[in-house]
Amino acid sequence: MSLVRIFVAGAMLLSAAGASAQLPIYNLPNSDFRWTWGSISDPERQHGVPDFEVSGSEASFNCELTARLMPASSLSPMDVRDIENDLRGRLDFVYAVSTTMYNLDQSRYLMWAVLDCKKYEPPPSTPEQRAERESEAREKMLRELERRRARAAQREN
Repeated sequence: MSLVRIFVAGAMLLSAAGASAQLPIYNLPNSDFRWTWGSISDPERQHGVPDFEVSGSEASFNCELTARLMPASSLSPMDVRDIENDLRGRLDFVYAVSTTMYNLDQSRYLMWAVLDCKKYEPPPSTPEQRAERESEAREKMLRELERRRARAAQREN
């Protein structure tokens, strides 16, 4: 019985190691960026209503993808919706968009696509706001400490 447990634990460790080896390693730019795919190199010359409009985020970037398919594309509206839903659900949004758009471009399904990403910058806080946040955090810490002491006292009795 213990040999079976060892075998199962070993298999779980191997599968976890294999899963982590499949994750891509890449670096995002340090500031806002705009990537384009397709036959139109100048994003300002895009024409037609986009077939894709997907928003997503990754790391500290908020991104908007707009794309138009070739008129002769064999993708159905359901295929387009599936691609949009797949992209929306991804935690690695930028990577997923870049690989998907590359594949669509290589398959000659893509007329143009633009991924526009803006880095989120929190608004600067005033010294009063920082002092208020620190005060609230201190009060929360003291309440938690008091709660833990009360729980420890109840266990002793």
